[in-house]
Amino acid sequence: MTKVWGIKIYTKVQHKKINKTYVPEMMGVIEAPITKMMKAYPAEFKFMRHQTKREKLEDRTIKKK
Repeated sequence: MTKVWGIKIYTKVQHKKINKTYVPEMMGVIEAPITKMMKAYPAEFKFMRHQTKREKLEDRTIKKK
């Protein structure tokens, strides 16, 4: 298991039923808060748009003024 910024990256095996038999399929798993993943791997997560609660609150205070 590799850790970058506290992000867990590992593989997991899931079994799918195909023609009455179970076929193993290996999947990659990434576990971490989305903000950490976007900071650690910006190129891989550039398709996502994410806004934290803090950013939303800042937007509200600017609009009120």
